[in-house]
Amino acid sequence: MFHPWPWRLLWLAVVVTHAQFTACVPGRYGRQCEHLCTCADYEECEDGPTGSGECSCMAGEEARCGLPSPPEGATAGVGLGTVDALVFQNLTLQALPLDPETARRSRQVFNASVSLTRPQPFRGSARLALLNPEVARRLGLAPELVDEAIFAELLSGKLPLPSTVQPFAHAYGGHQFGSWSGQLGDGRAMSLGHVLGFAPDQHIAEDSVRWWPWELSLKGAGKTPYSRGGDGRAALANAAREFFAPIFLESNGIPSCGTLAVLGSDAEEDRLARDEWYTGEMSLKKPGITLRAMPSFLRFGSAQLAAKRQGVPGLVRLARYALAVLARMESHDEASSYLERLRPLPDALRQQCFFGRAVSPSCAERASEATGQEVLRCLLERMVHRTSALVAAWMAVGFAHGVMNTDNLSLLGVTVDLNVYGFLSKYDPGWAPNHIDDTARYAFGAQPEIAKWNLERLSDALTGTPFLVDREPDATSWAEPGEWLDLKRAQRELQHFDELFERCYVVRMELRLGLLASGRPCGTDRGPGCVVKKWTTWLEQTGADYPRASRLLAELLAPSAARPPAESLRESFAEAVGANSTAGLEEFLQELQALRPDPDALRAAVPRLSLRSHVLMEAAKLVELKKQVAWVLYGSLFVSTGACGLLDCLLVRIQSPRLLASASAAIAASLWGD
Repeated sequence: MFHPWPWRLLWLAVVVTHAQFTACVPGRYGRQCEHLCTCADYEECEDGPTGSGECSCMAGEEARCGLPSPPEGATAGVGLGTVDALVFQNLTLQALPLDPETARRSRQVFNASVSLTRPQPFRGSARLALLNPEVARRLGLAPELVDEAIFAELLSGKLPLPSTVQPFAHAYGGHQFGSWSGQLGDGRAMSLGHVLGFAPDQHIAEDSVRWWPWELSLKGAGKTPYSRGGDGRAALANAAREFFAPIFLESNGIPSCGTLAVLGSDAEEDRLARDEWYTGEMSLKKPGITLRAMPSFLRFGSAQLAAKRQGVPGLVRLARYALAVLARMESHDEASSYLERLRPLPDALRQQCFFGRAVSPSCAERASEATGQEVLRCLLERMVHRTSALVAAWMAVGFAHGVMNTDNLSLLGVTVDLNVYGFLSKYDPGWAPNHIDDTARYAFGAQPEIAKWNLERLSDALTGTPFLVDREPDATSWAEPGEWLDLKRAQRELQHFDELFERCYVVRMELRLGLLASGRPCGTDRGPGCVVKKWTTWLEQTGADYPRASRLLAELLAPSAARPPAESLRESFAEAVGANSTAGLEEFLQELQALRPDPDALRAAVPRLSLRSHVLMEAAKLVELKKQVAWVLYGSLFVSTGACGLLDCLLVRIQSPRLLASASAAIAASLWGD
């Protein structure tokens, strides 16, 4: 008798090849899902329409796979050393519930915040494309001792990692472009655990003990349980682009996910098929892996998914862990290099707006002993404070994140997921760097309101409130009875956002105008906030180049001048910064000079060089094309005009890593020199 079901199942396994997205049933691969995997029960198959059918070892099955025994790994460290002396700890796995399944296959994960996985090494040889010496030191690595080949092979997964390392992927959900997207998770990233290094403001000596834990993540290292049909890879050019932004942001006193290095492969068999501009046309790209370091990679979406799938107990557990990390961060200056350049700031503003060391401990310090309600309230309080300060700093330097979904905002108030970011040239609040953001939802000027909207979505998770635009079956039933955060208490915390943001934005802009820090908004007393507003209004109306105008403003502020500059000087300034008019400039300068600005203080707060989007694109292409190591150092990408040649302005290439340490400091200084 003819049975149609097997044939129907095979038909279901094949998705029309002309469709934009394709998928196969597990265990099949090929463009039409025509091949069947033949892996052992302790191996996983590279399945799917883009899969090769290759078998790789499951997490925890290394012995059955016949892999070499991993080295023991260091248990303590002092000073700076080599990559084999990195000290790993599994703090996240100890703190959060672990998914019991160890297979890499894509699936829905319940009652867990992390899932074990393994890096998938390149088929060809991995190469070290970029290295950040400052982040290396922070993790206990001596840049001049880095063996490029061993470093690349070890951290791409080709060489066995120390036995203390248990790679894992984070589970989280998120509101993407305003709609709840359910489970997302680390689809192309995985963490190796925490590396014991040094605090952000710590002086590193030969006998300094490594104690500060940095979570080390590999982005682009292969599939995880959250890959959702993707290949878990990233293009090398995109990885290089993500490498550069934290250098600029951190130099401006903005906490960011540090990028340690970028690895790549030049092998043809490793090329990725990518539709980079969503035109329907695929092209082959070299793959890259970005090595990122943060105190933790928890996001707003981590709390959202924990609330939905683990209830109050799981949510409180995650919140306690996040607050323990925050308490450690708040006991140090997170932007020490920037703070050292500025005139002394009032302690309250230094702590509140510049991520300075807490004068008195926040509620995060007491979270381990607090009630569940208080833990959730404290997390919301700290996120309102830190997110408002973070976005204010973005706005002051002209940074647009580009994709402020709740899964792309850190639960620590740190800049993360630098995929489609950009920096202003022309001052345009409506500018959006993300080319798929058709409605400019995440435009530069919309960031404060979007940040507040995201905090409201975080509040929904903490209070057990049904999510906005949630089309999942449990949309109205997931919040089981429990000790959720009281809604009125949550609303009181959210009400602080506008005031905190305004204060931090004004104080950041005051410094960029050469003024003493006060943080007073524009009110009835015509405070500094009014001068800030007049400045940004002139910039917007005239289309001036924001970074150039911010720096050249010092030339109009000679301390001895008792009156505004002559019209000819104002016209020269407008021409130099690309402004189409001087109208309103004289009035602004009169109000600014009445507040006695200091040109030298302005130069200390505004870098001489800026990061330009078109330069970033060219630099990323060069990193992709370059086959030997390209050492990219601080300041080498930050150009004010773009008139110089690519090789002169974009990259400083030093073939000997031993020259790196001494050259880095000199180039870093160029960001702030005259």
